[in-house]
Amino acid sequence: MEDDADLAEMYLLQLRRDGIPMEHVRTGAAADQFVRTRVPALILMDLKLPDGDGRAWIEQWGADPQSGAIPIWIVSNTMPEDNLWWHAAPNVQRYFSKTKVVLSRLSIEIRATLGLPYGERLGNRIAS
Repeated sequence: MEDDADLAEMYLLQLRRDGIPMEHVRTGAAADQFVRTRVPALILMDLKLPDGDGRAWIEQWGADPQSGAIPIWIVSNTMPEDNLWWHAAPNVQRYFSKTKVVLSRLSIEIRATLGLPYGERLGNRIAS
């Protein structure tokens, strides 16, 4: 979930190009609807949203038996050391700083976490 349209488009282009099926929503309310009806395999979550604090959504999902099993990776401009609560959140696995994340590396890590096979594009790059 990312509310900045340009940044979201950049993520979507890279991750889809690498063969990761992605859906995007802009708000916490839209994410909540998506999580409860579609049950994604992984959530990439920003903490600053137009309709509230991402932490509140994360904690709400974590308290629910179904959505609490969905792994969440935070991708935020806030520093992880300013948000130590995430270490205790049962559904949060990773925390990435937007200013430091490398999308190609994020793509590889998502694929490995979800058990997705590496596509031809990645295989050709590694073989070179």
